[in-house]
Amino acid sequence: MSLFRDTEIVCPVCATQVDFKLVDSVNADRRPDLRQAILDGTFQQIDCPSCKSVFRLDPEFNYLDVGRGQWIAAQPVVGAADWKAHEDAARDLFALAYGERAEALAKEVGALLKPRLVFGWPALREKVLAAGNGLDDIAVEACKATAMRNSADLPISGDADLRLVDAKDDKLVFAWVNPADNTTGDMLALPRSLHDEIVADEDGDWYDFKSDFDGALYVDLNRVLVDQPA
Repeated sequence: MSLFRDTEIVCPVCATQVDFKLVDSVNADRRPDLRQAILDGTFQQIDCPSCKSVFRLDPEFNYLDVGRGQWIAAQPVVGAADWKAHEDAARDLFALAYGERAEALAKEVGALLKPRLVFGWPALREKVLAAGNGLDDIAVEACKATAMRNSADLPISGDADLRLVDAKDDKLVFAWVNPADNTTGDMLALPRSLHDEIVADEDGDWYDFKSDFDGALYVDLNRVLVDQPA
């Protein structure tokens, strides 16, 4: 089931205390409306009754979608600077809930799931969008790497991450998205056939790239871009 708890949130604009239901876990199989709210960018959004400001809390919950084979530990953006520790914690949590330390029935469910770790709403939305369109998330990251390597005109931003924002039958649409405020910048489209070629490439040009994510929960290009302490 999806779990929420009652709490009070302080409006960052006027400091009014707002009653709010803070999410602890989402079961998308039973609550498809919550999955859609994640895709719409409205989940855990707060409208202040006093100053009418609209703001959104950083994600910090577990997301389950058995039908699409997803278990995701969603964490606040700031945690990405220490992704290794968060990945270890998420791996332990999955092992207890659906992995080798789980009950037998839960293990059967876990065998259908790909555990993942994300930081911030744009990264969570990307994973949900990818699974909903039958995309392999490692191949999606490889598509980003291709774009960043081959396009001299691509406006790389230090304040934004390249994220999948839409998927068509013939193309994948990416955009630079600021994880702090979810604003979207420049966009580019890549042929979906590139994704399919990468998935099919088992021992060719993409072997080493895909091998970097073997056993990983944090499947994100930032994994290879952000240094971690030894």
